[in-house]
Amino acid sequence: MSAKLTWVRACAPCSTANLGPGFDVFGLALDLFYDTVTVRLAKSSSIKVRGPHASRVPDEFNENSAGVVVSEFLKRLGVDAFVEVELEKGVPIGMGLGSSGASAAATALALNKLLGEPFGKRELVEIAAEGERASAGEPHADNVSASLLGGFTLIRSYRPLDVAHVEPPVNLGVVVAIPEVEVPPKKTGVSRSVLPKSVELEKVVHNVGHASAIALGMAIGDLELVGRGMSDAIVEPAREKLVPGYVEVRQSALRSGALGVAISGAGPSMLVLVDTATCDWRKVAEAVREAYSSIGVNAFVHFCRPSRGAKIVAEG
Repeated sequence: MSAKLTWVRACAPCSTANLGPGFDVFGLALDLFYDTVTVRLAKSSSIKVRGPHASRVPDEFNENSAGVVVSEFLKRLGVDAFVEVELEKGVPIGMGLGSSGASAAATALALNKLLGEPFGKRELVEIAAEGERASAGEPHADNVSASLLGGFTLIRSYRPLDVAHVEPPVNLGVVVAIPEVEVPPKKTGVSRSVLPKSVELEKVVHNVGHASAIALGMAIGDLELVGRGMSDAIVEPAREKLVPGYVEVRQSALRSGALGVAISGAGPSMLVLVDTATCDWRKVAEAVREAYSSIGVNAFVHFCRPSRGAKIVAEG
């Protein structure tokens, strides 16, 4: 195997999943926090982690999503090689912002470039999804597809993987609230453990209709339709007790003019969508901050736009 490049650096954004009724299906890339990954061929495989959130990231190669992606990539390519990974961890961990997905997406894109781009985008999503085994125990494509492709993504099928992607309306704004709370180890597993094992048909119909509204609204640029679709009858009712301020934040944000509100991924962060053409996001952000304050919780409240996804930032 030969490579013209000796190293490649890529970055990938954080993301939010579900948007309410789109559990394990919808993803949205956020131009807020980024992971940066540098890969190079080496005499032995290793991973080095730096950055503001490095202390919470495993540096064992096969326990880190970036390392798992490297192993999966090389296995699919059918080559024996060693790769050195440097991960600059900028996405907060365990807060429902697709932290491991950002690492996986950046690694997949960088390694693909380093080795001559043998895989297309769909295959890279599949490979990056395998990286989620490190944190979630099984592959998931909702966050990694958004981090890789950018914009709004929809997983139609896992077998075979089929990902749809559209750029959101330009006036879509996102308020992200990250509460200062302790999160349990393996938080994703805990959040999945509370989900119902069976669901009434009425709730399924509710979620199908509302998820369809979000997808259609994103596609045709109807943000009011997107907002009306952000109502979940299945997952969020089971998870809301795990998310401090869920009721207060939702009510305050909607009263202040937000389009819709949802738990970001598995939480505890909250996602608030706004139409910047008709609503002052600062008013919404302040309402969200005050809602947390009313229950004695400090929260970091950010405003961002959808991200265009992972990109190569340097090579040599």
